[in-house]
Amino acid sequence: MTVLHELGLALWRLLPANPILVRVVTTGGKRVRHLWARLIYLSALFFVLIVASSSLGGSGSLVELAKKSSNAFMFVSFAQLILTSFIAPVFTAGAITQEKDANTFHILLTTPLSTAQIVLGSLVSRLYFVWVLLLSGLPIFCITMIYGGVTAAEVFLSLGLAASTGLVMGALAIAISVMRIGTRRTIFSFFVGVAVYMIGLWAIGFSAFGQLPEAPLGTVFGGNTTARMSWLAPVHPFMSLLVVTGQTPAPALSDVHHYGWPARWLLAYPHYGYITLTTLVSLALVLYSLAFVRKSEKEGESTWWLRLSAPFKRAVGVEDRRKPPRSVWNNPIAWREASTRASAGGRSVLRWVMMVIAALAGFVMLVATESGWWGLARSNGPELVTWLIRIELAAILLVCTNTAATTLTREKESLTIELLLSTPLTSRYIIAGMLRGLVSLVLPLIAVPVSTLLIFMLAALFRAEMGEAAGWLEAAVCVPLLMVGYASITAIVGLQMSLHSRKTVQAVMVATGAIIMAASILTGCAYSIGRIGPPVAAFAHPFSPYWACSALVDPRSLFDAGATVSGADLAAVRIVTLIGSIAAAGLCLLFTFVQYRGMVRSFDMTVRRQTT
Repeated sequence: MTVLHELGLALWRLLPANPILVRVVTTGGKRVRHLWARLIYLSALFFVLIVASSSLGGSGSLVELAKKSSNAFMFVSFAQLILTSFIAPVFTAGAITQEKDANTFHILLTTPLSTAQIVLGSLVSRLYFVWVLLLSGLPIFCITMIYGGVTAAEVFLSLGLAASTGLVMGALAIAISVMRIGTRRTIFSFFVGVAVYMIGLWAIGFSAFGQLPEAPLGTVFGGNTTARMSWLAPVHPFMSLLVVTGQTPAPALSDVHHYGWPARWLLAYPHYGYITLTTLVSLALVLYSLAFVRKSEKEGESTWWLRLSAPFKRAVGVEDRRKPPRSVWNNPIAWREASTRASAGGRSVLRWVMMVIAALAGFVMLVATESGWWGLARSNGPELVTWLIRIELAAILLVCTNTAATTLTREKESLTIELLLSTPLTSRYIIAGMLRGLVSLVLPLIAVPVSTLLIFMLAALFRAEMGEAAGWLEAAVCVPLLMVGYASITAIVGLQMSLHSRKTVQAVMVATGAIIMAASILTGCAYSIGRIGPPVAAFAHPFSPYWACSALVDPRSLFDAGATVSGADLAAVRIVTLIGSIAAAGLCLLFTFVQYRGMVRSFDMTVRRQTT
């Protein structure tokens, strides 16, 4: 009995009575910003539910109402999973690195807390808020069950997929944070890595190579696209969610029995397989993190490896430690944000990896459409390029938002804001430099979709199709103009949050939520206004980052499917789209300038009030 009592007491102290978990849970739930976060999260889900229910047509029969409820449930589940995929790493990435930035991590290591208590307490305390958000959205999912078409099993499976996604994101973020110092670079790298993983596997999964031939044919997103379940579904949350919602049904266990165990079980039940795999991966990441919590404190100690490798190490002289001088811009603040490791995104390897992957994707699409690979034709080129630009634009805005949200909070957390204020630099000089540096940071990323458009234009010129080439050239001029405008808005919003927030996690969370909310509202408004007619849609769509890509790259998408489009109508729509693009870019730059002037006026008062 004594052994069992000690074991139970150890488990009780490990999680339920963990001081870190108790402190965060008892104090975090009382904060007003957590109340606003829950309100914004539930408002976003409810907004998606209303838009999905109103945009889907159908008669008033019970069968049509059940089908509409099922489609609304699918869109709400996707919105929930998207929010979870980005909320979880934001909350968990800074769990340990915030202690390091505030110079309190050494104090934490001197307490009687064990390594397991530090890791599990940091992980579960941050995931607590994410899981509470998921439970708070349960009544919204229950609304979709009123007319049938949605079962309780589907609701809880969608919650399980979101919860397991948050768990593995949190465990991976904790593992990265205990091995690296600096919340800004951790958050930036993690967001880019998550985006590349999600988008890359999604693209592979819906290609001819990624679909499972044994799976029955299904319809995706309300019947707009037909596809089969991918064999990557057990390792991708969104593909698993398509199986749960019945969009891409899973094959029977007998149909995939020849793949052997455990592949046949994973393919027959990809949603259960995803939850199981993510749980096991999370456990492995937690165990891996335990070895790194106190590793940085032992760097000066002599180990057997250091003693063996000491004779082979060459003494480094003073001349070997010198670095070549670098050319600094007229504004050193802008140069630091765009070109140095002091920023969250400057000189990041992931940024260049993302650019290379996007460039290769554009080249492969060109070759595939020209050569007829995977059943594609030249007519599929505009649609493929549209989706590629949408993905790249989402990554650009995400990178710009997260980088901007850490510009001033990193100075506050590293206690260097006083040093910045003691220099002769004025608030106008500092804000202008940060804004210029952030825009310069994403210019190489913007050059990738522009290059994709230009190579499609060259291909059209090579085929002597001047009209098609003029369309690609027109898109290549307007797309970077709009991207710069969108990036400037995300940069100024991130700077605003970084100015008014004390912590990096808070600034990143609020800035990302604000940008996602604004983009969702603009997307819904542009879609509703665009239903009036093609000329109205041509002018309204450039004001939405989502619809702007299709309006510029594929103007025929503004017309109804199957409608006969004359050359005069197409030319008129293209002219209106050009005018709308210029107006949207000008409005973005005007909004950025107004916010910039406001930040300059309130900079000194806000920063000095926070530092006193």
